[in-house]
Amino acid sequence: MKTILFLSNMIVQPVGRALKGRYDVMYADLDAFISTLQSRVEADALVILFDPRFFYPLYPDEGVGERLAFLQTLLQGFRAQNRTPVVLGNLFDAFPGYYTAEITRSYQKLIEINLALEELKETISDLEICDLFSVGMRLGSERLFQSKNRFLFQSPFTKEGAAAVADAVDAALARLWGKRKKVLVLDGDNTLWGGIVGEDGVEGIACDENYPGIAYKRFQLYLRALKASGLVLTMVSKNNEADVRELFAKRQMPLSLDDFIITKINWNPKSQNIAEIAHELNVGLESLLFIDDNPFEIEEVRTALPQVGTLLVDKENPLDAINALANRPDIHAVAVTEEDRQKSEQYRSEKRRAEVFQKSSDPEAFIRSLGIEITWWRNNRRQLARITQLINKTNQFNLTTRRYSQSEVEALMEAHDVLSFKVTDKFGDMGIVGVVIIREGVIDAFLLSCRVLGRGIEERIIDAILEVGGPNLEAEYIPSAKNAQVANLYERLGFEVIEEETDGAKRYRFVQKRTNRPCIKLIRGDEA
Repeated sequence: MKTILFLSNMIVQPVGRALKGRYDVMYADLDAFISTLQSRVEADALVILFDPRFFYPLYPDEGVGERLAFLQTLLQGFRAQNRTPVVLGNLFDAFPGYYTAEITRSYQKLIEINLALEELKETISDLEICDLFSVGMRLGSERLFQSKNRFLFQSPFTKEGAAAVADAVDAALARLWGKRKKVLVLDGDNTLWGGIVGEDGVEGIACDENYPGIAYKRFQLYLRALKASGLVLTMVSKNNEADVRELFAKRQMPLSLDDFIITKINWNPKSQNIAEIAHELNVGLESLLFIDDNPFEIEEVRTALPQVGTLLVDKENPLDAINALANRPDIHAVAVTEEDRQKSEQYRSEKRRAEVFQKSSDPEAFIRSLGIEITWWRNNRRQLARITQLINKTNQFNLTTRRYSQSEVEALMEAHDVLSFKVTDKFGDMGIVGVVIIREGVIDAFLLSCRVLGRGIEERIIDAILEVGGPNLEAEYIPSAKNAQVANLYERLGFEVIEEETDGAKRYRFVQKRTNRPCIKLIRGDEA
């Protein structure tokens, strides 16, 4: 069980008790705020929750900026000597007001403080925000706070409020430690829209400004926002395909048919369609979340594909669909990278590549025709979030499967060499898809996104690796449940085995380059 340390200027033991059974909980003294952030912390995560009086006495005032700068300095000092992830609570407050404009201005300034806290993630690695503002907006101040105890004993939360805050802390920790889903697989009837298109007809479908259509419209808007954050949308619907296409053609809805990378509109078992989607996108089944209103379909997928996540939405209460989805930590990202924003277009480009490849009888000619260019950087801190993301989610082409937090990657950049690789071709920009870490003359990590496998990328980037690591470079292969395809990669790239363990782990030394892809252009990027 992981250990969390609470650091706060208020009594948060009720929140910790609500987390009992999920974590081992410790508490720093109320008067030890500064000293704790200036010390080494032996915990799996540090959770910092503020009473708003840390920033202002009653209303947000001119001193808020100084307090924010002070907090940033403390957190930067903490990060300099700790790799412990930090969950930082934002603020919710209830303002006494003598006229409406004053209350409105106070809440506006409170939101500005919360935005500034969010922006700390840009300068402090391994920092996630616990959204207490949303908890307060949902419960209201009277259900969240017990005012007398808040000021008399510094114990602000009601029993209901403590439980809600505990859930928010748990969700933030899950985002830090968990893996995000890559693909949403959506049912159509009574999930994306109200009604059954084959029975109710195009005009009978509910997705408009009236209830229940407004619920489905809002759900589609939320899905569109998730797509913009990097989740890929697909559809599996038991319908006649012509009926669904007519619906999208004739009805104005937030999502268009083009928003779905793959649609499987047929009468096959949904588990079969979902397995095909995973294969076509070249992602693991555990990367998918299936959303449907029908308990039978959910159970059929759970039984046939237990690795796939499932979410049953209630067609009798469609307004709850957004909350049901939003409350899943595995759809949220700690940071949204440029690659995330371009994810759908990257998968669409990959489909075009696959279609061209299937028509080609000469794989080498296909690779030459792509016009591949690889741009690489050494210790580019602007790419820190994406590099960390790749390190922690890449499994198949990953020679050691070592995982590093963002702060650990930052430390590696300071002391060693972290190389990042972007790939483009005539179909588009695939973004940062490769990472190599070189420590003390040894390749500590070598990984590529599965989206670029089979094109000789690894055979070309070895030139960049050798440029940084030198001719006496050594390397490691550590077998895992998913990386068998790269068991002999180093032999192919010109390394010789100098040590082999009984579990299949191998140690290598570079001898002579044996492969090359001159048709792939290698470009040195500007160092950050």
